[in-house]
Amino acid sequence: MTTADTSRADPAPPGRRARKLQQSKEHLLRCAWALFEELGYEAVTMEAIAHAADVARGTLYKHFPAKEALIQQRFQDDLQLRRADARAVAPGLPGIAARFLHVFEIEAAYAESMRAYVAPYLYYRLGRQQLSQNSPERDDFECLIVDLIRQGQREGEVGADASAERMAEYLVFLRLAVLTRWLATPAAPLAPHYAEMIQLFLHGAATRAAPAVPPPISKGIQ
Repeated sequence: MTTADTSRADPAPPGRRARKLQQSKEHLLRCAWALFEELGYEAVTMEAIAHAADVARGTLYKHFPAKEALIQQRFQDDLQLRRADARAVAPGLPGIAARFLHVFEIEAAYAESMRAYVAPYLYYRLGRQQLSQNSPERDDFECLIVDLIRQGQREGEVGADASAERMAEYLVFLRLAVLTRWLATPAAPLAPHYAEMIQLFLHGAATRAAPAVPPPISKGIQ
């Protein structure tokens, strides 16, 4: 088994009702996205999406409780494709820095292509506290990062003082901080911000002569 083979087993095929619900969601998302691209995200209302999809507003709200939820679904769907590419390529690259750069260059290209939607997406997720251990998106991203860190640990390139899971969690929140900063700098490319983040994550801010960080007095962090 390779470092990229830790994903969960494929679920059982969905039943007829589940397929119809999925088809309905996909139809709503296609209609909404066509309106977003034509009129601009801010100008589109939930009522307009329901009208374009030829469904009752209650049907739309049953699947997507807010306009931002449509963005989240689109991002999550696209995420699966990006992860497949990253899992196929990244583990074979020479060294963890190159592997991280590959993953985050894919992330940067996608975010730049979807820049108009990134801010409402982030604010929606944060407002609903969906950056939790149970978030499918975060789980999938962290699984990939955990695999790459474990590979680096086996190869002696990454220390084992902290678990791969803990380090991946830190990187997830660094990624969030970088995205937030990037949104505040119009027209700035995202990839250099990610490269700086990776450099800081892998090598830290201290010089070689800096003293080691003393252990915490409290034993709250294990």
